[in-house]
Amino acid sequence: MQKIVMLTLTHRCNLDCIYCYQKHKTAKDMSLETAKAIVETEVKQARMSENIDSLRFNIFGGEPLLQFDLIKEICQWIWETIDDIKCEMVITTNGILLDDDKKKWFIAHKDRIFLVMSVDGKDDVQEYNRGCHSSDLPVEFVSKTMPKQFLSMTVSRQSLPRFADDLIYFYEQGYFVEGKLAQGVNWQDGDGKIYETQLSKIAAYYLEHPKVTPVFFFKDASFIQLLGSEPNEKYAKMCDAGVDFVAYDVDGKCYPCHHFMPNVHGKEDVLEDLKGIDFSNTLRFIDDECIKCDILKLCRTCCGRNYNERGDVKLRDKRTCQIVLAEAKVISSYQIKKLMRDRDQLTSKELLLLKAAVKCYQLCCDFELKLYSQNK
Repeated sequence: MQKIVMLTLTHRCNLDCIYCYQKHKTAKDMSLETAKAIVETEVKQARMSENIDSLRFNIFGGEPLLQFDLIKEICQWIWETIDDIKCEMVITTNGILLDDDKKKWFIAHKDRIFLVMSVDGKDDVQEYNRGCHSSDLPVEFVSKTMPKQFLSMTVSRQSLPRFADDLIYFYEQGYFVEGKLAQGVNWQDGDGKIYETQLSKIAAYYLEHPKVTPVFFFKDASFIQLLGSEPNEKYAKMCDAGVDFVAYDVDGKCYPCHHFMPNVHGKEDVLEDLKGIDFSNTLRFIDDECIKCDILKLCRTCCGRNYNERGDVKLRDKRTCQIVLAEAKVISSYQIKKLMRDRDQLTSKELLLLKAAVKCYQLCCDFELKLYSQNK
């Protein structure tokens, strides 16, 4: 099993994205000594664990390339000193600072580093969301240097009606793109239907272009869980926060995930609040209303956002019900159509996937009637 460890090298950023959830940035940076101490702690724990056989260090910010010298130092130190635990290095960047010197370094280490660059759409969308032009970013360099690594598209509420067109635009350029909705968005009535329309366009494109790699949630096989008899309680927490995922701030303090850090919510004493929470106890992450929900097993809530916005990890954002519904409905429909193309040649596993997708679609249709009748 792989544990994910996020290292926040800096709070500083050279952009001011409209959807950024880090509302309390500072000028603080992580030191080399702090970074080494964190790595040593996590490696020691991995060596003592019976389950963890690898670590993935997510290098994050702010904009981590503002700490490029630290990136080089910590990577080189890991490569030279740790050989019994596999360590993956993943760096997330907006790409603006990726100059020739940095490009040379990434080329030299392309087999040991994953570089994730953010590109939200064509120039007008990119400018609105992030304040720069996608045509000025080193998109071709990143894609050619690391062809198996995706470009990361974040969809704001404002750019939602353009999601399909901009995603397909990058596909047509031959790029591998992962798209996702921005977190902490104030979704409004009707946004779910816009999202459904966009996803339907994307699904149609995938069916017409089977060689294109779909975004991760289109490949999701979690519908299988709908066929089981497990109670909703088992799926009350759908992330690894605080268990197989941790995030370290610039000062070396460890948080269950990056959404709990002070640069997000502004509270310096958050760790005191979190002391009594057992992040392995799924029942702590669900309220009495949501536990009865027909599509709870499909709901990817963020416990960090729940804490920041509503004061408790279990209090979910009900504005996202329409988003979860749209996603599950379209993707299950897509999977049904895809599998039915080869219905006479399906394996036993594919037949199970088809059965799960049909059940999911039926659940979504029933839930949709309930949801929108309540909102009238």
